[in-house]
Amino acid sequence: MKTGNLMLAILMILGLAVAASAMDKDEALHGPTAYVPEATSPMLITGGDCTDPIVISSLPANLTGQTNCGYGNSYSATCLGSYDGGEDVMYRLDLAVETTVDIVLTTTSTWTGMLLDNNCPPDASGCIAFVTGSSGNKTLADKTLAAGSYWIMIDTWPTPNCIPTFSLSITEDVPPPPPPANDVCAGAIDLQSFDTNVFTVDLCAGYTNNYDAGGTAGCTGYTTAGKDATYKIYLDAGENLTASMVSAHDSALWLVTDCAAAAATCVAGADDTLANGIETISYSAAAAGWYYLIIDGYGTDACNVATVTIDAPVANENYQWGGVKAMFK
Repeated sequence: MKTGNLMLAILMILGLAVAASAMDKDEALHGPTAYVPEATSPMLITGGDCTDPIVISSLPANLTGQTNCGYGNSYSATCLGSYDGGEDVMYRLDLAVETTVDIVLTTTSTWTGMLLDNNCPPDASGCIAFVTGSSGNKTLADKTLAAGSYWIMIDTWPTPNCIPTFSLSITEDVPPPPPPANDVCAGAIDLQSFDTNVFTVDLCAGYTNNYDAGGTAGCTGYTTAGKDATYKIYLDAGENLTASMVSAHDSALWLVTDCAAAAATCVAGADDTLANGIETISYSAAAAGWYYLIIDGYGTDACNVATVTIDAPVANENYQWGGVKAMFK
């Protein structure tokens, strides 16, 4: 029994030693923590505390030549942990409407910390966001904030006791525009609406990767992980469609009957060449209905400007595009 208790005690001591070792990694790298006395009265400097923060009321904001040296250690019980032991400077960000922001601290100093909160003094836990680390530069990215006031605190884990100089930038993170309508089959462009049988599409212009032909077992023989655009055409049974494309990226071309199960309903596909090669498919409709042509590529998110050539029935006429052209030669 005594032996069992002794072994348990040894294991507990070893466990605590391992935990302490993990906790001490930063301490070992940082060295002894310096003591910066807490401010005992309001700082008579703008940015010194919550009563008189540096106010940012419009974006973008790019504040250069900033420092927290001489601002005192006003707040040392925040979500920054050890990184709120140095001198701190307070900013207040006022937003009139909901905004997504990127907040970037740039400095050559070390052991810096930055927090964002809707309370001042900042919460000891549960800040909106914070970032700390031995390097100087810090980023709080993609923070969506409702209209209101928010506080940003910049501090250090002493030493250094403060940051002699830094820049603070706050920019609105404007989301990219939505992809083109024919990024997906619901917005596929009718090929018979074109007044020409040759057109171009820039797959890098907002298109995304929505459809995969199914890899080696699929109709192109490869994955189609590139950005894709969709087109459609109504074919009667027995009508023929020939389509080809060329692009500076490794392109792929495939035709499906149901975009919700694109790989399973692919009736023709081609990925026979590499970049700048011509991909061609030909298909005779087994049944009347809508068919969806997917302009695609092999590589992950690969894209470029593709030139597409179509030979298909012209709307309301019993001719192929090629036949119409021949009539005027």
